[in-house]
Amino acid sequence: MALYSRLPLRQLKYWIALSLLFSGVACSGNSTNVSSPQKPAKKVLSTTASLPGQQMWKMGASSFLFGTNDTYEWSEHNVQTDSAIQDALRHAGFTLMRSFFPDNANDAVIERRIQTIENSGAHCLGVITNIADTAFNEHLVHYLGKRCLMYEFGNEPDYDNITLNQYLAQWNNEIPKLRQINSQAVFIGPVTSDNQGKNDFMRGFLEGVNASHVLPDAVSFHWYPCYRDTEQHCLDKADSYKQVAQNVSGMVHDILGKNLPVGITEWNYDPGNPPPSYGDNQDFITKFSTHALASMVQGGVAFACQFDAASYSGYGRLDMFNVYNDDPKPQYYAIKSTIEQYRPSPVTMVTPTPPISSTR
Repeated sequence: MALYSRLPLRQLKYWIALSLLFSGVACSGNSTNVSSPQKPAKKVLSTTASLPGQQMWKMGASSFLFGTNDTYEWSEHNVQTDSAIQDALRHAGFTLMRSFFPDNANDAVIERRIQTIENSGAHCLGVITNIADTAFNEHLVHYLGKRCLMYEFGNEPDYDNITLNQYLAQWNNEIPKLRQINSQAVFIGPVTSDNQGKNDFMRGFLEGVNASHVLPDAVSFHWYPCYRDTEQHCLDKADSYKQVAQNVSGMVHDILGKNLPVGITEWNYDPGNPPPSYGDNQDFITKFSTHALASMVQGGVAFACQFDAASYSGYGRLDMFNVYNDDPKPQYYAIKSTIEQYRPSPVTMVTPTPPISSTR
């Protein structure tokens, strides 16, 4: 569902009006009509690291599976303002933070967002929110330089009524320019609202870039498997991440003739406004989160970002932290525990004991 589906009602009129503008900021979320998982593809993603800073952890897990989002802020207390939240993310070992850099933001706003990522100990995944603003996008990539080496081009263009032709035209025009500015950075599309995208947007994008030869460095989509489901029905869908990821990776291979990293850059249980209250149940959200991440490992997902850290999304039900007191919620502890499960043990350096000298 689009971002305004996860906002307080008093903000809906503003966001709906803004989302009608093609030049406006792209919104965040998933479609209410969640696509059914497709038949799993036979091709599976490569289990080698290919993204800047990525590592391969235990059981073939990518280190970048353990990310979160810094979306637009709907509370004065949020991941950017509260250092306690940043410290907790660093302590847990979150490796990736996806941040929405607002269109035409001044450098102070850009700096605050990148510092939030750095203070959290994570790598940067920047969202280029307005694909039509070439001048600002070039400034953003130039300003961030080596501090951000991964970018998504737009956010859910399929849900934001940006046509496939519009998206491809902007992609083919801007991505080569952005790559010239930062040759070390990777650029990711099409960031669809689910694994298929409205009107088969994912397939259309892959066919379009295959024709233009302006290929993405990785492919991403969002996956909220539940919508007004019962608690048990939603929990049963926690294992669907493997299936949808393999569907996309198979499509990539079939159309482009090669494998690319595939990411799920927004995931959680339900995108409703607000989502069902069972998300506050510790037993449910712990099982859902651990099963979802295990499913991503099995599906060869290269990068993933829980939605979201702390912004009052879904009236706070999608947040990992309580924005009123900074306290971590059960989903934070579930992901923290999963990180500990997959992260390699630190290498302990043992200083050899010098031999005892002897005299004859």
